Amino acid sequence: MEAQLRWAVNCTTWIPCKQEWLYAVACIQQEEIERIKRFVFRRDTKLALVGRLLIRAAVTLCLGIKNGEIRLGRTAKGKPILEGHSSSEINFNISHQGNFAVLAMEKSRAVGVDVMELTRPRGQTLPEFFHTMRRQFTAAEWENIKAPATQQQQLAMFYRFWCLKESFIKAEGSGLAYGLQRLEFVPQDGWPPKCGGVCGGSKLWIDKSLASQWVFEESLIDEEHCIAVAVGRSSCEDTRQLPAKFTEVTVQDLLSQLSPLQQEEESCWEVFNTKEESPS
Repeated sequence: MEAQLRWAVNCTTWIPCKQEWLYAVACIQQEEIERIKRFVFRRDTKLALVGRLLIRAAVTLCLGIKNGEIRLGRTAKGKPILEGHSSSEINFNISHQGNFAVLAMEKSRAVGVDVMELTRPRGQTLPEFFHTMRRQFTAAEWENIKAPATQQQQLAMFYRFWCLKESFIKAEGSGLAYGLQRLEFVPQDGWPPKCGGVCGGSKLWIDKSLASQWVFEESLIDEEHCIAVAVGRSSCEDTRQLPAKFTEVTVQDLLSQLSPLQQEEESCWEVFNTKEESPS
């Protein structure tokens, strides 16, 4: 099987027709269908569906099993897992925000991924936003976040640190209850990488102790979205391995690897079409 995968889908480029949407929805489990129906906006519905398709296409490729044999579940903390297979076989994680849905997959290693759009939340100035989030970072991290000269650069640095923390928490599997203040990242120079590039070397300290078994990959998939991947390695592994770049794939690439699990439901298209594209 592939040792690792890094995939990204720009969901704004996917404008599905009725036939393609119904086929895509038919490729996921019924409980997954019910989950994505609950999204209010069409953009978020697409992101959630593509996230499930990413998992299924990656599992099909890496394990050589058919879509009909894939049964996805969730841990008690909500992390997607492949039922009937141990973490020594395959680990994966997805994230979707802004324009992108992304996947990171590893064989036998814990993995977490987070993607963020580099935009300021609506209705807040940057100082107000930072004040709201003040408890999520240590004093040293805030110094790094506020060091750049412009507000846009500071916002990008904020999301860099946020992605790093989220990627670790998702890989570790405990959820936000873990406590973000327990984590302190010492960032590696060389960020941001060129669009499409990747850098590594940032270090994590947990409760003031270096977590040397964790390595981090940081990417800019485009000028408006940053990604962090956390990978847990055993003590005997070489943590100097070059970080992996993301490959941009299309929904059509994913669907070409999948067969439907059930009959197409016309109502799925009707529900999708009644949604607004995004918040006005």
